[in-house]
Amino acid sequence: MPGAPGGPLRKALTVLETLAEASRPLTLSELSRLVNLPKSTLHRLMRALTDMGLAVRRESKSYELGTYLSRLAATRGPAGVQRLSYPVTPFLIELFQLTHRIVSLGTLSGTRVQHVGTLYGQEHVRLAMALRQPVPAHRSAAGKLLLAMDQRDPADLFDTAAADLSMTRARTDAMRREFDRIRRTGLSYARSECIPDLVELAAPVRLGKTGPLAAVVVGDTVNTRDLRGVARVLLDTVDAIEQQLADAC
Repeated sequence: MPGAPGGPLRKALTVLETLAEASRPLTLSELSRLVNLPKSTLHRLMRALTDMGLAVRRESKSYELGTYLSRLAATRGPAGVQRLSYPVTPFLIELFQLTHRIVSLGTLSGTRVQHVGTLYGQEHVRLAMALRQPVPAHRSAAGKLLLAMDQRDPADLFDTAAADLSMTRARTDAMRREFDRIRRTGLSYARSECIPDLVELAAPVRLGKTGPLAAVVVGDTVNTRDLRGVARVLLDTVDAIEQQLADAC
């Protein structure tokens, strides 16, 4: 559909598939013929793909597949996320281009959340690098969303043997209310307790009819504009991902 999230970038997936299937690097003219795109359009697209590490431009002015997708597939996240991360990538790229913020896919492993497929600009390198490390799920917006949607009991997340039992109960009650709000709105917005200066907005996405639940996350520094302003485009993106993957299953 014209204007639908992911629509303008479906050609990027076609280009990446063509590069992956090629036995050698391809020139712009060869790519133009294989994917049926004008060279002017393809030139702009290849510049974006090389900037993100999805493609590499060699000294011979030919192109080959970059390392981003192999690094994404090599992550230790759930197998379903690894298998489906490739078709999700065009949607994450478009969300990144629309928001100019950190974009990633968060997955739950026990009580910890891990980010895969992170996209970011130079101004967000430090925060994006910090996202590579798994963190306790109840201390990030993405993790809280996944715990809430998984119907986890907040009481299981805190040490019941802690010295200050009244504080533990207060934190449990506060998180239970937050989980209720997340399930009601479908969004989680919070400042990370593990990564200084990071604030996240997360929305849930089911990766295929039987795939795992993940969180599409938009992140930025706390001193920028309120991230809740990008809620609509985030929700549109997860809707488009779910529709695309459901149709493919």
